[in-house]
Amino acid sequence: MQIDQQIVEVLNKHNSFLYSEEDNTLSGSLLLPDGDSYEVVVELEPYPKFFPTVYETGGRIPKKMDRHIYPEPGSCCFTTTAKSQILLKTKITTLLRFMDEVVVKYFENNSFYEINKKYFGEEYSHGYNGIIEGYKDILKIDDVIIVAKTINQAINEKSLKLHQNCYCGSGRRLRKCVRGVHLNNLRNLYLIDKNVLRNDLLKFEEAIDAHLKELKGNVD
Repeated sequence: MQIDQQIVEVLNKHNSFLYSEEDNTLSGSLLLPDGDSYEVVVELEPYPKFFPTVYETGGRIPKKMDRHIYPEPGSCCFTTTAKSQILLKTKITTLLRFMDEVVVKYFENNSFYEINKKYFGEEYSHGYNGIIEGYKDILKIDDVIIVAKTINQAINEKSLKLHQNCYCGSGRRLRKCVRGVHLNNLRNLYLIDKNVLRNDLLKFEEAIDAHLKELKGNVD
């Protein structure tokens, strides 16, 4: 579906929004199923390669990372860049799905926080730890070194080799490991742009360096 058709689809359902062709933005009151609402601006420019950039403009959510708002430039933090690219190529395939399954749920989660002082569901840490946690979640393993090696493999190979041994280190073929679950996980990894993988791999190096410094400090 073309982008202009997707915009019309959003406006038909979220009819309190207006589209600005000049700014390429959607803006208006986002009405949640429970009757709550938020003032929102959606910058479409990165889409569909990346999630659109979304701002809560009513001043209701503090601009700090523990409230899932980037202090600068003040946009909403939905998930890691890597996971957003996987979602855009698997589940969030239209702008309306982005609004309904990402943006609406994000603000529902904020409303939950305002009442309960905690978010429902799992959260990633901030900074490089959150990026690493995201890749652990994608590959469903906890070993940071294996995750980093698997990312490096995805960067340097043109395509996924289906007959290779599984990245998890089990010694089983990728097709058969965990009944093919790890194969699907690796396929998702290969959906991420290589430049994103390269940038994120640097975060693993930062984390490993920080860990080694901490160990050295403990020994000294």
